[in-house]
Amino acid sequence: MKKVLLIINIILLVLVGYLYYLQFSSHKTNAATEVKPYANSESGRDSRVAYIDLDSLQNNYSYYKKIKADFERKQAAANDEIAAMQKKYQTRAMQLQQKAPTMTQKEQEAAMQEINKMQQDMQSRKQNIDNDLYNYNSKMKEDILNRIQSFLKEYNKDGKYSYIFSYEPGFMFYKDSTLNITPDVIVGLNKMDSTNKK
Repeated sequence: MKKVLLIINIILLVLVGYLYYLQFSSHKTNAATEVKPYANSESGRDSRVAYIDLDSLQNNYSYYKKIKADFERKQAAANDEIAAMQKKYQTRAMQLQQKAPTMTQKEQEAAMQEINKMQQDMQSRKQNIDNDLYNYNSKMKEDILNRIQSFLKEYNKDGKYSYIFSYEPGFMFYKDSTLNITPDVIVGLNKMDSTNKK
């Protein structure tokens, strides 16, 4: 999830930088043809920007906390399953190693095949578990993003904001806290989820 957020935030940071450049660069233009960089040509109003603090959202959005806990339970169960398979493999390998001096050639070959099959089964199962966790995590991220976007469409239906960015520490050097709509978004998302449960 962090990689996706990192990529999104880098793109947003570049866009914000470009918008600030447009806003504050000094253009020598004819006053009659001067256009404000943020002006909305249809309404004639200046565009407004807001941001959502992702850390606060993750810490206070109840649905996010629930699915994160679900993911952590799935991950712990997967780790336990892999650990049990490794223990079974090591125990069986040790048993066969201790019997090796008394085994016939045919028994040793059968033991090697058994050990190789156990190792292949374990690797295959680990790959399947990793894929399942990755897919679950991807669906979880997509679900959260869809919920946030759906809420923001309703929240901004009056067109008050032209841009709503996500903020993560380390990607912006300055932010005006008056543009922070995170508390509204958290309350709205939690309310939306509790209404949908009824």
